Amino acid sequence: ITHYGGKPWVGGVLLAGFSVTQFIFSPIWGRVSDQRGRRPMILLSLIGSSISFLAFGLAPNLVILFLARIAAGILSAASLPTAQSYIADVTPPDKRASGMAVLGAAFGIGFALGPAIGGFLSRYQVFGLPSLATPSLFAALLSLVNFIWAYFMLPESLKKEDRAVKRRESALDVFPGIARALRNPDIGSQLTVFAFTTFAFTAVESSFSWLVLLRFRDVLKRGAIQAWQTAHPEALFTSLSPAHQQELVEKAQTAANSRVFLIVGVTVLITQIAVIGGVARKVGENRMVIIGSLLLTLSLLGIALAPTLLLINLLAVGIAVGNGFMNSSLSALITQSAKPQERGALSGTQQGLGSLARMIAPPINNTLVQTNPAIPFFGSAIIMGVAFLLSLRLKPLQGAPDPAHPGASTPPFPSGAQTVPSPSGAENAPRNGHAAPESETPTAPASRKPGL
Repeated sequence: ITHYGGKPWVGGVLLAGFSVTQFIFSPIWGRVSDQRGRRPMILLSLIGSSISFLAFGLAPNLVILFLARIAAGILSAASLPTAQSYIADVTPPDKRASGMAVLGAAFGIGFALGPAIGGFLSRYQVFGLPSLATPSLFAALLSLVNFIWAYFMLPESLKKEDRAVKRRESALDVFPGIARALRNPDIGSQLTVFAFTTFAFTAVESSFSWLVLLRFRDVLKRGAIQAWQTAHPEALFTSLSPAHQQELVEKAQTAANSRVFLIVGVTVLITQIAVIGGVARKVGENRMVIIGSLLLTLSLLGIALAPTLLLINLLAVGIAVGNGFMNSSLSALITQSAKPQERGALSGTQQGLGSLARMIAPPINNTLVQTNPAIPFFGSAIIMGVAFLLSLRLKPLQGAPDPAHPGASTPPFPSGAQTVPSPSGAENAPRNGHAAPESETPTAPASRKPGL
């Protein structure tokens, strides 16, 4: 953005443009995945990512950058809600947070390796394009390889008998769909916490790099000058052309941001491995959300006040741990109450709600960051504090053991469902036609098939 003469607010609008299309299309693709299966939507998102990254890397100006990100929002909007639905399809309730943590670990690997690879590749030019374009071209290649692998290796997770009845899709359905979900007593509280959390976390997504660039601009420039003088003692930095000077400073800025996101990625990966290892089942997903939101509140406040890059790096660890605890646990709490033919729509609604937050917050954050880099993070700390207070009302995952009462578990069917006596005398069969899992039926016959 700065290479093409844009200001921080342009970056906010760029992110908002991507989120607008995700907001509209995530619920639509989610519902389509409930009707046609998860595999087609995942393939669409992968090839869409490849095309949009290629356009982004080849963009000669800000206009094409915007068009590339808008196309990415449309084509890749199926990715996360469909992946969450896929995991929910193949995991029982008591292991769902661990399943979502696998997705989080994949993000962690990406955040650990991606910035390091991108920072390295941004030193080199290809096809005569600016060196900053090289990471996007490489990302396009990775997405294409991922598409080819998924095409031949990824099986379908949603059985035909579990698919929703096909109906006409409309972009306008996203608004009443979100309203209905927020009013739903089973998932409204979880989605409200998710909305506040996402709104607060957009400061990290949209303004974190700008905070590093603006607050530590002189430090980074001095580092670029010192590195140049050390490598070329016979030549002065000021003897270079303005374009060459800018390129060296851009590389120093890229390296600084890469280090921060490398720290975040490694920490997220370690955190998700801990969640996969059963921390969420022992502590409780609702308590994980409480811990994560509190840690994020304190970390955002610290970033707003941090005077050094070293402290920024340390606080990035807090951001990663808090976000790692929250994301997988909150997604597990949200998907737990949905039937297989409704999970895609619910996950799409969840991501649409997140996209709505990313439509509103980045332009505001990036306008404020120009005034004072601390303001977006003070505001986000307050919003995350509200999310923390709301998280205190969340209930444990249905069907999972309650950490406070190790021998107890919450019924694995939606709250409010009535029960009728089973043949064994236990009241564990809901009248909505969904019986309790075999593991929770004390006197289930040995020949009984799971799920019947």
